[in-house]
Amino acid sequence: MGYENTECVCKYKEAFNNNHTPIMIIDPSTGKIDDGNLAACNYYGYSMEELLSMNIWDINILSQDEIFDEMNKAKLEDRKLFRFKHKLANGQIKDVEVYSGPININNKELLLSAIHDIDEKIRLESKYLKNKVFFDSLFNNSPEAIAIVDENFKIININKSFKKIFQYDLKEIENKDITNLLCEETLYDTSYYFRETVTNGKFVKEEVRRKKKDETIIDVLLLGFPLVINGQTIGAYCIYSDITDIKEKDKKIKNLVYKDTSTGLYNKVFFLNNLEYEISKRRSDKYNMGRFAILTLNLNEFKEIKDALGHLTGEKILKEFANRLKNSVELEDIVARFNEDEFSVFISDVKDIARLRGKVDEIKGNLRDYIYIDNNEIQITSSMGISLYPDDGTEAIGLVGKAYIAMNKSKEINLNNPIRFEYSLEKEVQEHFLIKNDLIKCIPNNELFLNYQPIYDTSTNKLIGVEALIRWAHREKGIIPPTKFIPIAEETGIINKIGEWVLINACKQNKKWQDIGYKHIYVSVNISVVQLEQPDFGEKVIKILRESKLNPKYLQLEITETFFNKNYGLIQRVIMELSKIGVRFAIDDFGTGYSSLEQLCELNINNLKIDRIFIDGVDNNMNKSKIVKAVISLADSLNIGLTAEGVETEEQLEFLKQNGCTFAQGFLFSKPINISEIEELLKVSD
Repeated sequence: MGYENTECVCKYKEAFNNNHTPIMIIDPSTGKIDDGNLAACNYYGYSMEELLSMNIWDINILSQDEIFDEMNKAKLEDRKLFRFKHKLANGQIKDVEVYSGPININNKELLLSAIHDIDEKIRLESKYLKNKVFFDSLFNNSPEAIAIVDENFKIININKSFKKIFQYDLKEIENKDITNLLCEETLYDTSYYFRETVTNGKFVKEEVRRKKKDETIIDVLLLGFPLVINGQTIGAYCIYSDITDIKEKDKKIKNLVYKDTSTGLYNKVFFLNNLEYEISKRRSDKYNMGRFAILTLNLNEFKEIKDALGHLTGEKILKEFANRLKNSVELEDIVARFNEDEFSVFISDVKDIARLRGKVDEIKGNLRDYIYIDNNEIQITSSMGISLYPDDGTEAIGLVGKAYIAMNKSKEINLNNPIRFEYSLEKEVQEHFLIKNDLIKCIPNNELFLNYQPIYDTSTNKLIGVEALIRWAHREKGIIPPTKFIPIAEETGIINKIGEWVLINACKQNKKWQDIGYKHIYVSVNISVVQLEQPDFGEKVIKILRESKLNPKYLQLEITETFFNKNYGLIQRVIMELSKIGVRFAIDDFGTGYSSLEQLCELNINNLKIDRIFIDGVDNNMNKSKIVKAVISLADSLNIGLTAEGVETEEQLEFLKQNGCTFAQGFLFSKPINISEIEELLKVSD
C-alpha cells in the first residue's frame, strides 16, 4: 500500500496494531478496507489477508448507496458516531457503534473507524425502555395515589389518582414538602416515624389521616417505599389508598350489639370476631406484618370481695375496674369482658416491645389505685398475661389461649406482675394435662411401684424402719417424679386412690417381711391432707391393716404441718381414732410450715421429721445448728421421737448423735431402694 512507508505510519503503526479496540481504515471513494488491526481481525473472524481483500459492505448490512451516504457524512464530519449492524465471518449479526472520521495519509483522504460492540448496550436500552413503559403505565393508571419525593420528602412527581384524591396539580405542589402539604399540624409528630423509617431504607405501612386541598380529612393506608442507590436513600414512593369507607364499616362493626350489659364493654363473641377480622386483614395483605398484642386480666380478689361485701358491691367493683381498663388504652384498642372477673384487651399497634411494656405499666398503674365503693376503700390487684401476633401464633383462639396461660402463671406466682407468654408455659400446661389424664390409668395399668428408704437408730446404727416412696413408671414417658404428679393428684382428688394403693402395698410388704422372718420394723407412709379430710379415711386404714394382718404399731403415717390450717377438727378426730389402735404419726418436714405447740400437745404425735434444709450444713452453720438443737430439745421435752431427713455426711451424723437426735435417714445410709435391696439390709440387721 502506498502509505506504508511514510513517516506517519512508522510512528503510529505499532499503536494501531496493538489497540484492543477493532479499528479499520476505509477508502470512502471505493468502500475498500485499506487496513485493519488485529483486534478487528479477531472481532470479525477474518485473517488480515482476508480482511484487506474486502469492502465495507461485506461487513455492513446496509446497501452500498446507504453506506456511501454514511461515509460521506463521516468524511464531511457531519457526524462522528454511527450505529450499524455488522456481519461476522460466521454469519452472526452484531450491533455496533462506529466512531468514524477523516484522516489524510500520503495526500489521500481515508476514514479511520473504531468499532465498539453494543449488543449488551442495546439489550439494556431495550429493557430500560420496556421497564419505563411498564412503570409509566402503572404509575399513571394505578388506582392508588402515588407521589414520588426526594430525600427531603419534596414532591417530584404525582400520578392521576393523586390528583383525583387530593385535588392537586403537579405545578402547584412540585418541590413542596409532602408532610406539610397533606398533614394536619397536629399529625406532624406522628409522621416523624414514617419519614425516619423510610429515610433509613425500610418499607413502612400504616393507617393514617391526611387532608385534601379542600381541607377535608380522609383515612388512608400509607405505604412508603424507599429509593436506594449504593446504600443511600435518594427518595421514596409514597402510596396512598383511600380507606375512609372501610374505616366507617369498621366503626359500624364495633357499634354492633356485642356489649356486656353489666360493664358496657364488648363481650367475648365480639372480641373474637374482631380478632379474626384483624388477622384476616393481615393475611390478605402480605405487606402488613404489623404486630398486635392480646392482654388477658383477672381480678385476684373478686371472689373474696363478693363473698365479704355482697354481689352488688362486686358488680360495682367490676364496673370501676372496666372503666379504668378502658381509659388506659387508645380508641382503636378493644376491651372486652370474657367471664365474670376476666377481661381481654386488644392492643392494635405494637411497633416495638418497649412501647408495649410502657403501655402495660400504664394499665397496671391505673388499676392499682384504691377503689372507693359504699364507704369501703378497696385495693384490687390483677394477674395479667400477654401474647403477641404473629410471634406467638396467627389464630385468634390460640392467641387468647396463650395470653390466658400466661395470666394463670402470673396468678400462680402471685407477683401481681404481667407475664408474657412463652412456649415453655404451654409445654407446662400440656404436660399438666397429660399427667392429669394418665394418672387415672396408672393403677389399672400397674405403673406404680414403691421404693423404700431405710431409717436408722443413730445410737445403735440399726435399721428400725423404712419410708415407702411412690414411683410412677409411665409406659411411654418412663419414670415420672413424684414432685410432678403428686400435686396434680392432690388437685384432682386422684390422690385418694393413689394414697390408698400405697397404704395397701406398704402394709402388705411389711407383713410379708415379718412372715419371712426378718426383724420387725415399721413402715412410714406419707399421707396427703386431702386424704385426711376424707370422712372415711380412718375406716379405710383400719380395713387395710385388718386385711394385711399388719400390727398397727408397725405403721407410721407421715403428715405435713399444713394440716393445721385445714379442717383441723376432723383431722384431729382421725389421728385420735387411729392412735388408739396403735398407729404411729409423724409430722413430716417439721420447721417449714406452721405448728402450734398447743396442738402438738393435744395430738398423739410420735415423731417429728426435721426437714433436710436444716440438716444440710448443720455441722458448720451456727444458725442451723441452733435450730436443730432447739427442735431436738422440743421433741425430748414432749417425749416425741425425732428423725433427721437428708443426712449425707459423717459430720452431720456425728452432730446429730452428740445432740441426742433419735433417728436418721438419708444418702449417707442409703438412697431409696427396691424390695430385694431392703431384704439384704434386713438380713444384715438380723
